[in-house]
Amino acid sequence: MKPLQADPGERGVVDPSSAIERIRGLSCWQSPPRIRAISDGRTNQNYFVHAGNRTFFARLGVDLPHHGITRANEVRCCRLAAAADIAPKVVFAVEGVLVTEFIDGRTLVQGEPISDEILVRLAQGLRHLHESEVPADLAPFDPVERCRRQLAALPDSAVSPTRRRRVLEILQRAPRREALGLIHGDLIPENVIVRDDALFLVDWEYAGLGDPLVDLAMVGVHFGLPERRRQNFYFSYGDVDPDAVARLVPAIAAREAVWCATQIHFVGLAGDLDDYARLCWDRIGVEP
Repeated sequence: MKPLQADPGERGVVDPSSAIERIRGLSCWQSPPRIRAISDGRTNQNYFVHAGNRTFFARLGVDLPHHGITRANEVRCCRLAAAADIAPKVVFAVEGVLVTEFIDGRTLVQGEPISDEILVRLAQGLRHLHESEVPADLAPFDPVERCRRQLAALPDSAVSPTRRRRVLEILQRAPRREALGLIHGDLIPENVIVRDDALFLVDWEYAGLGDPLVDLAMVGVHFGLPERRRQNFYFSYGDVDPDAVARLVPAIAAREAVWCATQIHFVGLAGDLDDYARLCWDRIGVEP
């Protein structure tokens, strides 16, 4: 089967008709699949697949060097996380295509209230993930170094001097990180699916060997928790220094702003990216 090729005009997007044919031609289906596109996804294309009496989730994507994304690493991390019972099981994977079981649950949404019970489950799930065994050669993920590289690759036209200076100031103050376990690396509410009996994390594009505090700091940036609930979240995780997480939060927020600038420069504005980028720059004290 030929590797997926991105449409140069879309800079990373596979032609939709070719994508559907690629999914239909996979050898994993026991009966002819029915395929329906899902509109969400900035760095990949997602589909519901119904085959026989089962439903699956398929995602297609190419390697994206400007974001440090390699699909082989994504599949590997997804398999490791599934073994830790915090990611959907991988059903099939071939270059550029990942098929997982479909999780029939509720996806969290940024800005919407999150119950204490769900936060406890998320904290305990992350602790279990971070303590799971991982191979020594797992690719590392350090958001601070990734942010530095992305910022250096962006021309002056993509990031104003004021924004560049602010990011560099934050990164210079970022604490040292220790690569101690498998981390998700992109913990936004929309990557959390809650089912009555379980909680799952999806979208493992940025996952790798890293500092568990990175995932905790991402919750601090993206989940909008007041101080009391953040402290309860850390208590549920167990054995964590809240001050250490707090020192990492600005660097995580800066990385998200630079991610937006990188996406806009290499791919262009689409959907709500402009509004989201403004929010990210505002988080680190730079006027939109």
